[in-house]
Amino acid sequence: MTTKNPTFFVDIDGTIVKYRKFNELSTAVLEPIQDVIDYLNLQFDKGAVIIVTTARPSSYESYTIGELNKIGLKYHKLVMDCGRGTRVIFNDKDPENPNLDRAVGINFTRNGGFDSVGGPPNIENYESN
Repeated sequence: MTTKNPTFFVDIDGTIVKYRKFNELSTAVLEPIQDVIDYLNLQFDKGAVIIVTTARPSSYESYTIGELNKIGLKYHKLVMDCGRGTRVIFNDKDPENPNLDRAVGINFTRNGGFDSVGGPPNIENYESN
């Protein structure tokens, strides 16, 4: 058996920090959305892969990395220059666990954290051949 760890793709602005426009990043106060950060750090510690995605242009990369470090988010990769439109994930089903959804979408109310969706999801590692 092999342990299958989840991968979380997580946006920055409005999801792990309060939303700010790009031109406000250096002047507006950085406000973490702590319940989401705590949940992602717990998942990271349990073996999950955390990929931070953002529409922020890559010219903000060092600034963004500084903010992620400041809020204490544990993550593996930062993907910048994502479109501002709908983010879509395609994935397959594990034939040994056909009832397990391996792609899940959670849409927070901007700046709302888990309170806006009724609490954190129950996404765990699972075993498979």
